[in-house]
Amino acid sequence: MPWRGILDELENKIIDQMTEAEEHATYNGKWHGFLTIGYKNKRATVINFSYLCLANLINEMKKSALKNQTDEAISFKMDIAVNYQLENLGEWNRKALKTKKNYYRRGIALNENFKMALMEQEINANAILLPADEGLAINIENMNRYLMQSNKNQAQLNLTTDSNIVTFDTVGWFFDGKKIHELETTEWNHGRRKTTLLKPEIVAELVGNAGRYLANQVNATGEFNYGWFACFDKKIKHYNSLRHASTTYSMLEAYELTEDEFILEAAANALAYLQKNFIYEKEDLAFLIEPELREVKLGGAAATLLAFTKYMKITGNKTYLPLCRKIANAILSLQDKDGKFTHVLEYPTLEVKDIFRIVYYDGEAVFGLLRLYEIDRDSRWLDAAAKSFNHFIRDNYWQNHDHWLSYCANEITKYIPDEAYYEFGLQNAFDNLPFIYARETTFPTFLELTVATKEMTLRMEKEGLQHLLLDYSIEELEKTITKRAHYQLNGYFYPELAMYYKNPARIEGSFFIRHQSFRVRIDDVEHNISGYVRYYQLLKHGKIRVESETVQ
Repeated sequence: MPWRGILDELENKIIDQMTEAEEHATYNGKWHGFLTIGYKNKRATVINFSYLCLANLINEMKKSALKNQTDEAISFKMDIAVNYQLENLGEWNRKALKTKKNYYRRGIALNENFKMALMEQEINANAILLPADEGLAINIENMNRYLMQSNKNQAQLNLTTDSNIVTFDTVGWFFDGKKIHELETTEWNHGRRKTTLLKPEIVAELVGNAGRYLANQVNATGEFNYGWFACFDKKIKHYNSLRHASTTYSMLEAYELTEDEFILEAAANALAYLQKNFIYEKEDLAFLIEPELREVKLGGAAATLLAFTKYMKITGNKTYLPLCRKIANAILSLQDKDGKFTHVLEYPTLEVKDIFRIVYYDGEAVFGLLRLYEIDRDSRWLDAAAKSFNHFIRDNYWQNHDHWLSYCANEITKYIPDEAYYEFGLQNAFDNLPFIYARETTFPTFLELTVATKEMTLRMEKEGLQHLLLDYSIEELEKTITKRAHYQLNGYFYPELAMYYKNPARIEGSFFIRHQSFRVRIDDVEHNISGYVRYYQLLKHGKIRVESETVQ
């Protein structure tokens, strides 16, 4: 699509919005702006502009955009700087050192004429700031490399603590090749498109994009590209078979929502690879192997059970049922008479390596057994799940506030509507709601935990168990769900964010962990899919309101 008409439309939008904000949008009498040209497979080009008049600034940005519209360019973004603050570098550095990695959300001008000004997205996408106990928060090597690559400076820059810098926010608009998106300006949401209401169709699109992203990571053999550090397109070299299994499970959840055959075919391929390369069978037992660590894990068996049972449920193909029974037998072999599990065995000796490794394994194992029971009504699976759940109650496992515990509490009460089981599920979530609501990281398992709890409370109301809910605020639960569903968008690689990284096509449509160097690992995407799939079902069936959420 030719950009000229879009640029004229955008010019009117910018002038209408920015004219009223002049006192916050000029520095030393000038307007400062940034034009970003986006490409499919390489880092975006950012061009800085400074003019006395807003009209002149926009006119020059339009000229530059038209000049840069080539077959290779797929998008553009315009930003206007606002809310300037002149700061001593030493004082600013002390604050930056204490800021969580990649959570600095303002731009920085290293000179007052803005020739060497970097937007927040440029700073974070090039790993220019690194928190530490002391020293300089700016990674000089990364900064100089980017300044030279972007033609903002052609010499090595030396900074001293008595220098001054100017920090600023931006107001932005992004054209994706089809439409213009106005971008968020609040601190935690900054730079992504405004999504006032998370309607079911928007959530379905997120799930579909993420599901297809994972499907594209499945190689011809069925093995995943395990993950990437987005800033410099660096591949994560190690592999984890547990995450292979659990990610495949989430792909099948995505297929249930979208009915996208591409996702199902890739998931089936991943399952075949899982069975061929990671399953160790011994008599009537089957374990998931972690080859790099030479061990088998309770959590691995549980994740494998979840993946295979989900596949059987959605396809009606029971091919994997004999294997699932062996996996369930292996889980039961790790359970003692009180319901406690042994977590890790050595491979291939199957001698105990770690009685306990991480609390996630326990709830995941019970959830897996319950999902098998759903399609294979062998009482052993339900009895074993109940035995462990009773152990969870005796040992106050609800204090762990684990999403797998929410899943299995919701699941087991479908078959055993014990009030103590419901109470456990409520405690696991509600005791931690204030922390979940305020958490600054996107932490996707929070949405999983809360939506599973919401599902359970809906069933309690239907079954006449409202008296158990009297001490719990359903309103606070719903507010927390809405907040987390909106906030997790800040961990999604929209194209207006992905364009600043080394290989946008590699990461667009995925979910990342900001403080882990913008890591995109298959399980990071997995947990977001699982939470949003359940959130979609609540929205679709009118069990939670479609609301806006302004994140402060």
